Amino acid sequence: MVRPTRVSEKLAKDLEQLLQDGVWRPGDQLPGERDLASRFGVSRSSVREALRILELHGWVEIRQGDGTRVASPSESFGRRLRSRLHQEDFIVELFEVRRILEPAVAALAAERSHPQGVTRLEELLAQQQAAKGDLYRFVELDMFFHKTLADMSRNAVLSEIVSLLEVELRQIRLVSTAKRYRPEVTLSEHLRILEAIRASDPEAARQAMLAHLSTVENSAKIKEVDR
Repeated sequence: MVRPTRVSEKLAKDLEQLLQDGVWRPGDQLPGERDLASRFGVSRSSVREALRILELHGWVEIRQGDGTRVASPSESFGRRLRSRLHQEDFIVELFEVRRILEPAVAALAAERSHPQGVTRLEELLAQQQAAKGDLYRFVELDMFFHKTLADMSRNAVLSEIVSLLEVELRQIRLVSTAKRYRPEVTLSEHLRILEAIRASDPEAARQAMLAHLSTVENSAKIKEVDR
C-alpha cells in the first residue's frame, strides 16, 4: 500500500526545491511561519514541522530569536559519507562512531538538561507512540529524538555531527526497520533514555543509549539491507 504524503513532508520538498533553485541563498532568512503558511495554503504547524525536516536534513538552521536561515553548503564530508553508505565495512565504522559519540551526547544532555528539552523529548516520545502504524513517520520522529538529545548537549559540534549521521543512516534505517519493525522496543529504550535525562543522571543516560544503539545496530546490519 502506498503511504500518503503528509502535508509537512510535501511542503518540505517544495521548500527544498526552492532552496535548490536559489530562491533563498545561504545565510538568507526565510519568511516567517505565518507568511509561509499563507503562501502555501497550509497550517502554521505544518510549516513548523516542514522546517524541522529541512533542519534535520541540513538545509536550514533554526535559531531561537533569529528565525530560520538557509544553512551554509555542506562540506565534502557529507558527500563522502553518501558515496560509501552501502559498503559493509563503512556501515560498521559508522556505528563505531555512534557508539563513541552518542552515549557521551546522552550523558551531556542529562548533565545539562533543561525543562524545555525534557518537554520536547516527551512530546516526541508521545508522537512516536501515536505513529506506531506509520513506519516513515516513526523513523522520522526517531531522528528528531536523537537530534534533540544532541542539541541538549549544548555542544554545537556534537550536534552537527549527530545530525549528519542521522540523515545519512536514514535510508538504511527505513529498510532495516521495515524488516524488523518493533516499535515497542524502540519506545521502551527511548523512555529509558528520557528517564535518565529527567533524573539528570549522566551515567544512566550513557548506559541507556549504549543499549539502544546495540539494538539499532543489530537491526541495521548490512546483510539485512536490500541493495
